Amino acid sequence: MAESNKIDDVQKKIGRAVSDTSEIIQEKVEMKYDDVIDRLKDERDWIERELRHEYRNARRYVRANPEKGVGFALAAGIVIGILLGRSSK
Repeated sequence: MAESNKIDDVQKKIGRAVSDTSEIIQEKVEMKYDDVIDRLKDERDWIERELRHEYRNARRYVRANPEKGVGFALAAGIVIGILLGRSSK
């Protein structure tokens, strides 16, 4: 009988330890997840700012040099056409 009580006590202690440990792990995972989400949002915002900045610079350049802008567009169109033509074979 005493053996059975000891086994039950040990099982309860193990159950509590596992439960406590799983809660701690879940909290840590949630904190890491939140940190990753925050970092991704910061990176997204930075990339968005950089893209807008580069887009504005490209528009200014094309407005100041329309003939070069048309030339770049033509060259890009030819390259894309060649690449798409090769990929469809």
